[in-house]
Amino acid sequence: MEIVRKNNLNVRKTVEKAINNHPEFHFFVDELSADNRMPTYAGIADEKYTFDEMDDGFFDFINRKIQENGVYLRICYMAGQEVAGEAIFVLELAGNPLTFKTDELDKVQVVEMADYGIKITPDEIIFGATIDGGCAHTPYFAEFGSKNCNETFMSLENPLNRYIISLIGEFLDSI
Repeated sequence: MEIVRKNNLNVRKTVEKAINNHPEFHFFVDELSADNRMPTYAGIADEKYTFDEMDDGFFDFINRKIQENGVYLRICYMAGQEVAGEAIFVLELAGNPLTFKTDELDKVQVVEMADYGIKITPDEIIFGATIDGGCAHTPYFAEFGSKNCNETFMSLENPLNRYIISLIGEFLDSI
């Protein structure tokens, strides 16, 4: 399973595809700091560029941030619950709802809400998720398979994560 791959992404097409079906589009692209924190998550970047439309200025900003520390593009949202010994996850990918169920409760972490996506750098695309930075800390990006946060949540043994990685991999638009 490929967690990091060469960046051959058509960023504009992929961002447009991810964002066009969502009313809250300013939560879909975040600039990253050198330590993978997301300073734009709370809307701080609103002063730097507008989220009102995906114009050339918006993509110029994204391209500059890719060259600096990268950007995080949220592609998949998930809501989960445990019912009768089964984990049920409702996923949304570009406005399309999907359901994933598993009885492997020892390999998944059922959380109320989470998002998954890709870190885009000039050379690489890295699959991962937003991790809560804790009280008074900004969220940060963690790649699948990392020991950040809860190991079960990020684990490649987690069947939900394997499914999400395959979904996101098929979703990306190449150059």
